[in-house]
Amino acid sequence: MEDEMTDEDRPKIQEGNHQQVVVDPSDAVTGLGFVLGSVGAAVGVVAAIVAAPQLDASAVLYCLIGGLAGGSAGVVTGGLIGAVFSVARGTPR
Repeated sequence: MEDEMTDEDRPKIQEGNHQQVVVDPSDAVTGLGFVLGSVGAAVGVVAAIVAAPQLDASAVLYCLIGGLAGGSAGVVTGGLIGAVFSVARGTPR
């Protein structure tokens, strides 16, 4: 037999009690840093391929350097944007 919840078991919700979902600032910084870091790495690799004088073994090194540089810039930018959003939004205590 299944347990069914009766009206007495349900929590009472007040009409004016609306809760907001608040993202933890560290999650916002980490999430945006990860996303923009990935995008920056991809952009860096594409830019290295476009800027390489010819496609040979050194192009792999150019792609590695471009990916690291773009990823680093993306992580810093994503962290900055995440921190700005978190501080602007605020966290309730």
